Amino acid sequence: MPTALMPVLAGALLGVLAAWPAWWWLRRGTYRRDDDRALLGSRDGRAAAMAPLLLASVCGIAGATSGFVPGWGWLVVGAYLAGGVLVCWTDLDVHRIPDRVTVPWALVVALASVVVAALGGNGWLLSGGALGALAYGALFLLLAVVGSLGLGDVKLAVVSGWVLGVFGWPWLLVTALIATLATGAAVAVALLLAGRSRTAHMPFGPPLVLGTAVALLLDAARLL
Repeated sequence: MPTALMPVLAGALLGVLAAWPAWWWLRRGTYRRDDDRALLGSRDGRAAAMAPLLLASVCGIAGATSGFVPGWGWLVVGAYLAGGVLVCWTDLDVHRIPDRVTVPWALVVALASVVVAALGGNGWLLSGGALGALAYGALFLLLAVVGSLGLGDVKLAVVSGWVLGVFGWPWLLVTALIATLATGAAVAVALLLAGRSRTAHMPFGPPLVLGTAVALLLDAARLL
């Protein structure tokens, strides 16, 4: 077996192992309130089955990036992308990002960062992550105050900022912000073209996660 394929297969395997608990959790729909509408129909199991498949895929992608993510950094990317799938799915489903989704995910990402820093002897990664989380979180908190973002989006920005800070900041934060706003604008235009009202709520979690992923991929390409 080619050595280059091993991280891809390892990442995909981890994604598959995580797929069953992810499907079970989405199927139960315990993150919903009584006033939530099941926009994705997760409780019937059909839509819920798609998220674990995406989870396995993004874990495989994280493994594939191991060739150009320094050291064990792909563990942080994998933790972020895997949790990002569930965050996006939940936000699309109920138009909010509950703490019961964000908090465990943030802890896993932080733990992966600590492991990577310890294995590589790079304690500065954690300080970069803290600065990125503070800067990105503060920016989105300001956007929430002056705009229509929710606190769930702000907490998501804190986790995203941590990951971006681990891999380098401030330029990664700027790249991610541009990609996030561009993605959000494209989604908003698509909703308007589809006949949605301008006052309709747009889940901002998916653009934020996608913008972060784009920034990480551009950073990986820069290191090639």
